[in-house]
Amino acid sequence: MTRAPSGTYRGASTEERREDRRRRLLDAALEIIGTQGLSALTVRGVCERARVGPRFFYEAFPDLDALAVTLLEELQTSALDRARAAVAACAGTPAERIRAGVGAIIGELIDDPRRANIVFAQAFGSEALMRSRFASMRTVAATIVEQTRVILDIPEGHDTAVAATSQLITGGAAELVLVWLDGGLDVDRQGLIDLVGDFTIAMIERLPAVADRLR
Repeated sequence: MTRAPSGTYRGASTEERREDRRRRLLDAALEIIGTQGLSALTVRGVCERARVGPRFFYEAFPDLDALAVTLLEELQTSALDRARAAVAACAGTPAERIRAGVGAIIGELIDDPRRANIVFAQAFGSEALMRSRFASMRTVAATIVEQTRVILDIPEGHDTAVAATSQLITGGAAELVLVWLDGGLDVDRQGLIDLVGDFTIAMIERLPAVADRLR
């Protein structure tokens, strides 16, 4: 009889089983927070949905805040990666490349209402999530700076103007999506993406004037 290699169970290593449990917990948290809200997230509830024992929950995450923050960061990273890929794949004008990036990042989130709810609404329900949201907005702003320099070939020396503009774009877009999610903006999915794209392009086009003012 052939014995399984040490540390394996049904063909999966200890690390693979640990990662599988972690993934199931994150998927369960996505469903619970995304459909019922952050207040509905409990260790018992997420473990039951993930089919993971409480002991294994604490093996993967120290507490519920850590689980929620990890999920939020994962959603944001995925959206940013998709946006970067869309910009890189677009061979059009600078405006078309900006629209490609905006469409990718907004679409990544709003096409799954659970993702949009977590990133744009539920983050306000926890101090830990708010800290993560602020950090992620700085990351998004830094990505806009990075991509703006790639797309428009902006010379060095305009860091303050680019940083200020990117923060305004990030904050404005987030608030616009929040209003849309709440039903306060009478446009469809593509209309929302077009609005955010128009807003982003207009702000970036103002960069030279802003830079002159900040000299």
